Amino acid sequence: MDGLTRANDFPYLWPSRLVRPDDRVSLVYLDLNHWIYLAQAANGHPDGRLFHDALALLRALCSEGRVVCPLSSTHYMEMWGIGDERRRFDVAAVMEELSNFRCLIPRDMLMEIEFEAALDQFGHPSPQPHDSVELLGCGVLRTFGMRGGLRIRDRDGADVTARARREWPGGAQAFDAWTVDSERLLDRSVLHGPSAREEPTLRELGWDPTTARRIAEQRAEQERAQVSCFDAQPEFRRERLRDVIAARYLALEAEPQLLRSMRARGIERPSAFLPDLEVARTFTDSLPSADAYITVVTERHRDPNRQWTAHDIFDIDALAVAVPYCDVVVTDKAAAHSANATGLAARLDTTVLAKLDDLVAEMAA
Repeated sequence: MDGLTRANDFPYLWPSRLVRPDDRVSLVYLDLNHWIYLAQAANGHPDGRLFHDALALLRALCSEGRVVCPLSSTHYMEMWGIGDERRRFDVAAVMEELSNFRCLIPRDMLMEIEFEAALDQFGHPSPQPHDSVELLGCGVLRTFGMRGGLRIRDRDGADVTARARREWPGGAQAFDAWTVDSERLLDRSVLHGPSAREEPTLRELGWDPTTARRIAEQRAEQERAQVSCFDAQPEFRRERLRDVIAARYLALEAEPQLLRSMRARGIERPSAFLPDLEVARTFTDSLPSADAYITVVTERHRDPNRQWTAHDIFDIDALAVAVPYCDVVVTDKAAAHSANATGLAARLDTTVLAKLDDLVAEMAA
């Protein structure tokens, strides 16, 4: 291996405790722009006629249970940036129809699961067995790493859900139906956001839809600062680019998850399992989502004139989960080209496309 590319023949350490869907079900991840196109098709927008075939195919395959179009935390955060209320509600309706609010677990949870699997293989097995984790969850809470599920508590904070279910008017089945409806209402409300009438009151209570974008902008500024560092020391961009991005991944992106996995094993410092550069390269390259993240960021930093934005951060976070763990990813043209040109899609055995027309051809083949 060198400091610029990943060794394509190096095996991944897929986490065994991550439970993936049945092989007969394909996970098709759609970038927000493609969800918008499908919403145009569903609502009679003049531009939507170009996407009728894709919408019809996905509706059929999802209703048959052959395809799941999962949502991610990135979808929720980007949806809050759509200012037009009707447009946002239209997109949310198609998302609900095709995803049924099924979601990928969040990136930080995947990172920790991958670190645990890697440390187990790098001579530091866990002292206790790990619980299994489903790759697909359901609902907005699970999308952001929370367990979800409606619970009822009394004034003292005690969980009285079981008692409420026993005593519910109409019986336990009526209670179960009410909880399902309530959770679906929460998911729907968070996805499409408040109406114009509701928004002022929510803002008074502290709701701020710009938080996610501000955080993404701060991370984009870190990348802009890194561009300046590469400009000052261009030899790193020429000779050690991937090494630098991998080191930044461990230090900036994954530090909390890595430290938790280390503490669980009594490891005090990374040098205990990363004694030299070659082992460190092997370690990060063995992690599917780490490889996806590092490869995408490395490719973008090859262009010294790239203008980093919050959209880049949303895009990278989504690709780092979707490309390793979905069967098909439909993203923008530049991201699709990058995933294919670098060999990332091929080595992860994921089909990465830039057009819904290409998706129709792929799924019909």
